[in-house]
Amino acid sequence: MTSRRQLHFQDKLNIIKEIDDGMKQIEAGKKYGLSQSTIASFLKKGKQIEESVNSTEINPQRKRLKVATNENVEAAVDSILINIENKEEPFKL
Repeated sequence: MTSRRQLHFQDKLNIIKEIDDGMKQIEAGKKYGLSQSTIASFLKKGKQIEESVNSTEINPQRKRLKVATNENVEAAVDSILINIENKEEPFKL
């Protein structure tokens, strides 16, 4: 049984481009050690993957596309982390 692997968006985009150039899904799966269904998922989400790689907001080395849904929480977490880095009280209001 193989362990789960997470690929960067750039790697996923490379796989999609190789398949677009004529490589079969099965061959790509063997080359990268992934199942054919995983490769098919990459192809299904191809446009979203390409947009995330070309976006300036998201690092192509990310593995997941989850983003904060509440900007206030995101700002609060950023503030806490900055305070910790500056050796200040983490929950300074």
